[in-house]
Amino acid sequence: MFTPIHQARASGEIVSQIERAIFAAELSPGDRLQSERELAEQFGVSRITVRDALRVLEARGLIRVKVGATGGAFVADANTDRVAESISTMIRLKRMTLSELAEARTVVEAATAALAAQRADAAAVSRLAQNVQQGRAVIRESVTHAEASMDFHVELARAAGNEVLYATVAAYRELLVPALRDLRNPSTVTKTQKVHEELVEAVRRHDAEGARELMVTHLEDFEKRLRKRLAEREEERLPTGNVHRLIRRESRR
Repeated sequence: MFTPIHQARASGEIVSQIERAIFAAELSPGDRLQSERELAEQFGVSRITVRDALRVLEARGLIRVKVGATGGAFVADANTDRVAESISTMIRLKRMTLSELAEARTVVEAATAALAAQRADAAAVSRLAQNVQQGRAVIRESVTHAEASMDFHVELARAAGNEVLYATVAAYRELLVPALRDLRNPSTVTKTQKVHEELVEAVRRHDAEGARELMVTHLEDFEKRLRKRLAEREEERLPTGNVHRLIRRESRR
């Protein structure tokens, strides 16, 4: 399956060849790669070079490495969690602001809500209803409700039937849960819970426009509260900078 490579860029070429085999379905999820020794012989390199390449592939989520007698390198299942991690990492590295993230979230999740209303089947509606019920059970616990609230948004994206949107909203969850905890109070928790219940009903009725409007209003309110909270702080880091970097200028809207 693999061919000898140029030593100067050995590790990178190993990664490329194994990637191509996975993407071409020559290797399937669960398949076990040859041992480090066998791969080293086939590629014509040292085991250390092979090990470096396997680390890169594991970091990219393409393989998983198990230790022990039954261990080895196995082709990983496709996982949207990896996509979410990549999006989160890119947002952090580019020093994007929380305010910009909130604005993007409004655009994405308004479309997601409309798609969910169009596509959700009975099972998806049932999962959404269960999620809302879980939120209602912790409505007096602001921190826990913040997590339940974002879980609802992820479940709604799942109902939209689009893996890219699902992974994107999952990334928003990881980035915004800390901010949601900070913004929570009894009034906002109650209001959020009510909107989520209304969204479930809109999805149940297949009311795409109604779901979209509910989500836009819901997330615009969140963005306003976020901007106000950031303005109250003397300094906010994500991970470096100050409050002025985190608040988008009104002229840019």
